[in-house]
Amino acid sequence: MAVAKRRPGRPLAVFRCDGSAEIGGGHVRRCMTLAEALAEAGWSCVFAVREGTLAVIPGLAEAVDRVVVLDGPIEDEPARMAKAFGDRWDLLVVDHYRRGARFETACRPWAERILVIDDLADRRHDADLLLDQTFGRTPADYAALAPAYCRVLAGARYALIRPAFAACRRVTLARRERALPLARILVAVGATDPDNVTGIVLEGIGESGLSAEVDVVLGAGAPHRAAVATVAAAMPQPTRVHVDCEHMAELMAAADIAVGAGGTTSWERCCLGLPSVLIVTADNQALIAERLAAAGACTPIGRHRDITPAMVTDSITALANDAGRRRAMARAAAAICDGRGAKRLLAELVSMTEAKRRAVTLRPASMDDAEMMLVWQRDPATRKFARNPDPPRRDEHYRWLAERLGDPRTIFNIILFDGNPAGVVRLDEKVVGGIGEAYEVSIFVAPDLYHRGVGGGGLALARELVPDAVLVARVKPGNAASVALFAHAGYVRESGWLVHRPRDASTTGACAGGEVRIGLAPAAPLELRR
Repeated sequence: MAVAKRRPGRPLAVFRCDGSAEIGGGHVRRCMTLAEALAEAGWSCVFAVREGTLAVIPGLAEAVDRVVVLDGPIEDEPARMAKAFGDRWDLLVVDHYRRGARFETACRPWAERILVIDDLADRRHDADLLLDQTFGRTPADYAALAPAYCRVLAGARYALIRPAFAACRRVTLARRERALPLARILVAVGATDPDNVTGIVLEGIGESGLSAEVDVVLGAGAPHRAAVATVAAAMPQPTRVHVDCEHMAELMAAADIAVGAGGTTSWERCCLGLPSVLIVTADNQALIAERLAAAGACTPIGRHRDITPAMVTDSITALANDAGRRRAMARAAAAICDGRGAKRLLAELVSMTEAKRRAVTLRPASMDDAEMMLVWQRDPATRKFARNPDPPRRDEHYRWLAERLGDPRTIFNIILFDGNPAGVVRLDEKVVGGIGEAYEVSIFVAPDLYHRGVGGGGLALARELVPDAVLVARVKPGNAASVALFAHAGYVRESGWLVHRPRDASTTGACAGGEVRIGLAPAAPLELRR
C-alpha cells in the first residue's frame, strides 16, 4: 500500500468515518464539509472508510486528496491508517458511533490532535476537541465522557453544513417572510432510506390534493430508488427524483415546506428557515425532533415505522393552509443555525494546531455572557463612544441580548484573548443606502485589554465568518482609536460609512441577486423568481 503524501508545507487531516445503506451518508457528508473548509485553509485531507461508503457517497474520492478503504478488525485500523497516511497526522477527525476512547487512544502515536464529532453522548472519548451539533446540547453533557482538557463545542451554531446554504440564507429568509402560497414541497428522508419512508410520504402528498411541485432526494445507493421513481411518475403533482443531489441548498431554498428526517439535514433546513414535517428515522434523532419541535422549528409526526400516508396528508395540509404558521416556523428554525458552523470549528482547529497559537479567537455568544457583557457595557470607557451614552439597566440589557441572540439576521460572538473573554463583535444584516446589502459591524473590547490587538483580531475573524459579504461600520466623531482600528483593517469611507468589501465583490452563488436557480434535470434547469 502506497503512503499518501501530504502536499508540501500543508498540515494533514485524517478523517475516519463511514457510510452505508443502514446508517446513511450523514457522517461522511459533514466530514466532507469540514474537509472543504480545511482545504481552503491550506490543509491536505484524507479519508479512511469501510467498504460500501463510496457507493453511498460516490463523490468522496474526487472531493478529497485520498480515500483508503479499510478491512479487517477494528483494532487493526490505527496501524493500517498509519501505513496508508504516514506516521504524523496534524489532526485526526473521528465521526463514528462505533468508535470511542479505545480507538482514539490507539491513534495517539500518530495524531497530534484528535477531534471527535458525536451526537449521542453515550460513550467515553479520548479527544482534544469534541463537537456535538445537536440543538440544545451543552458541554456539561460530556463532562464525564471526555478528558478535562478536551474543549467541547456544543449546539447547532457549530453545525457542519456546506457553504452553499449560508450563501442562500439571506435571499431565502426574505422570501419566507412573504409567506407566499405553497408551490413546492421537498421530500428528503435520508440518502439511503432503507425502509422506503419516501414511498409513504409521496402517497400522503398525492392524497392531499395540494397543487404543488414535488422534489424528491435520494442517493444512488438507496435500495428502493426504482420503486420511488415508479411512484413519482404516477403522482398527481409534478414530481422529480434527484439522485445524488449536488444542489440541495437550491432545492431547499426553492421549497415552501419539507418532509424530512431528523438527521444532519435538520440543520440545513434550519439555516434556510424551511418549515418542516419531521420524521424520526433513527433513535438518535428523537432528541433532535423533540427540541426542534419545542422551539417551534418543525412539526414532528413520529417514528418512521409508525407513520401512515394519512398522517403525512394531515400535517402538510395544515402547514400549506396556514401562512402565518409557516412564517413563524421559518423564523424559529432560522434562529437555530446560521450555516457558519464549519468556520467556527475551523477557527478552533487553527488555534489548536498552529505552531504559534492564535491569541485572538471567537466563540458564539449566549445568555450566559449577559452579566459579563453588562459590566463591560457599563464601564465609562465603553460608554464614552457608544451611540447611547447612558449605561443600560440590567432588565433592558438582558431583554436586548435575548432578542439579538434570537435574531437570525445577527451573528453575535464573544472575542477571546488567549482563551479568555475579551470583547464582543456583532454583525447585523441590513440594507444600507448607497451600498446595498451588508452586515453592520459593532465591536467593543474589555477596557482592561485595550491596545493588545484584541479589536483588530476580532475584526479579522468576523470577516472570516462572512467572507463574501460587504461589511460596514459607523464610528462616533472623536473616536480616533476606532477610526484607526477600522482603517488598519482595510475599511474605507463610502456613502457616510466605513466599508470593507470582499476581495471579489461580485455576487456569486445559486441564490445570487434574489433569484433561486435549481437544475431539475440536466437538460432543463428551472429558474424561480419570487
